[in-house]
Amino acid sequence: MSDHDERAIYGHELHRDLRQVLTASLPTTALDWVERTVGWPVLSERALLGGTSSAVHLLTTGAPAPSDRLVLRRYVIDWVLEEPEIPGNEALALRLVGGGATGARVLGVPAPSLLASDPDGRQLGVPLTLMTALPGRPVWQPRDRTAWLRSMAELVVAIHAAPLSDELGEWAPYPPQARTPPVWSRHPDAWLTASEQWDGPPPASRRVFLHRDFHPGNLLWTDERITGVVDWVSACAGPPEEDIGHCRANLAIRLGQDWADEFLAIWQELSGTPDYHPYWDLTNVVSFDHGRAEPGLDEFVAAAAARL
Repeated sequence: MSDHDERAIYGHELHRDLRQVLTASLPTTALDWVERTVGWPVLSERALLGGTSSAVHLLTTGAPAPSDRLVLRRYVIDWVLEEPEIPGNEALALRLVGGGATGARVLGVPAPSLLASDPDGRQLGVPLTLMTALPGRPVWQPRDRTAWLRSMAELVVAIHAAPLSDELGEWAPYPPQARTPPVWSRHPDAWLTASEQWDGPPPASRRVFLHRDFHPGNLLWTDERITGVVDWVSACAGPPEEDIGHCRANLAIRLGQDWADEFLAIWQELSGTPDYHPYWDLTNVVSFDHGRAEPGLDEFVAAAAARL
């Protein structure tokens, strides 16, 4: 996890009550658990904004730098009761790609190292994941567009090359938010096509290690170099195009269709993948929150449907 403040990127999405829950000071019991785990006192804490599903705090300990900065994720929202496997899945993913006591770091993937986890919440009543902090901050306005996109494509290729484990869950497309097009859409027929694609079988593909939430908001940069990839809670085994479609949709929303298309072209070059079916774009976006008008997303769906 990073030590940056993501308020400008995602903080506006937090309802006031939820923000209060996620950013409240850590309880003494949590601080004591961290200190027992790492053997150093916690000198300071700071809530990190960015997600809406867990409380994430940056901790500074008395350990020698750079090992003094840690991140503690606490699953304090009730949704974890519906998906109790998520905290353990994050710990598994970090063991597989980020290393730690029971794993080795995957070459070319700057993921946090897992320090400790309590996925069942037996220690403090809520699931916990303790990991190393990573330097950098997300970048959405790069100086060199093509170099930025190429760095992301190189990283996702490295992630997909990570060794698979029998413990990883299997990919399945997330269910649609709704079966009707968003009320703000200028291309309702394209959204209906997206739902139809979701109902059909996925195109044939390979089975690789997936991040499952790969996009610029989860990548950290320092001096125009990726120094971290975070938020591994949804990692699984499945088709590489899942990560590509998810990243493309986020690029289209924030930056435009041409950015998404250039990212795809670079990834195809690096991965040796000549064909990319619109299924992967369309089945990604049907699960997005459609409550707010997103013109870039609307055009992205229309463009994908037109390629069928």
